[in-house]
Amino acid sequence: MGLSRPINNVFLSEDFHFAEIDFGLDSFVEYLELTNTLIDNNVKKHLSEYDNTSDEAKDYFFDPSDIYIKQKSLQLYYSSIVISLYSFFEQSLLKLAEIPEKDKKIKIDDISGNGIIFTIKKYLEKVIEIDFKEMNYEWNEITKLNQLRNLFVHSSNSILKKSESKKRINTLKNIKQLKVTEKSDYYILEFESDELIRHFIEIIRVFLNKTYTSKCS
Repeated sequence: MGLSRPINNVFLSEDFHFAEIDFGLDSFVEYLELTNTLIDNNVKKHLSEYDNTSDEAKDYFFDPSDIYIKQKSLQLYYSSIVISLYSFFEQSLLKLAEIPEKDKKIKIDDISGNGIIFTIKKYLEKVIEIDFKEMNYEWNEITKLNQLRNLFVHSSNSILKKSESKKRINTLKNIKQLKVTEKSDYYILEFESDELIRHFIEIIRVFLNKTYTSKCS
């Protein structure tokens, strides 16, 4: 992508170049490209054939346990990428914040926050005086990624219980590229393609780019 405008002076450092972030995000895209054919041919194709087979013939032509494993493995594939991508974002945002932190008496650890990325953003806003207004859309999308990642990490599956907070439920239900199926007391969240992953990759790229080249208030 490259930088859209000059670097904010507070982030100038001989030890950091934004290309590190670009290349890191490009590696996620490359990973998707490399694995898509395998996923399409060995998992999605089989599941599609199963879905298009009549109920009467499914037990004859398919092994139920094999179908179950393939369904789970497909969601595991996508959820593991979400977790890795979120971790990359955390580390990248921290790297940016640590550059101006060196010259400040107040450190990131001195700031309270509900989660690492929220603490770092708060630090950049309050201490470094970065104006995040132009990143509102990207930040809103990143909070969705945060909720999705937390669900996968803490629940180890794609099931969202209706006993969860209304805020989390509404946030996850409103992710357009995610299939949400309602059951009696929970929701099943499913990826149907890598569209959502690619969306988050570009959201992170734009957000970090804008932060790196932002203006201080």
